[in-house]
Amino acid sequence: MSKRPAVYPALRLALSPEPRRRAKCDCDVKLHLPEALYDDLARQARADSRAVSEYIRVVLERYLYGTLGAQHG
Repeated sequence: MSKRPAVYPALRLALSPEPRRRAKCDCDVKLHLPEALYDDLARQARADSRAVSEYIRVVLERYLYGTLGAQHG
């Protein structure tokens, strides 16, 4: 099975009724990724109308806090 995994549908967070206050993003993380993984992340980010770094933040927030926490956290 040498096929690459399918690209998942874009993560779209539902907008909460009140605007979410985002914390200032002032910490950097250096992350080494295989080119194929980065390409898939970039494709997903474009599908969700986000920059790659913002898309990765959304994925991490959803993973850590769940859908509800990512909306209201």
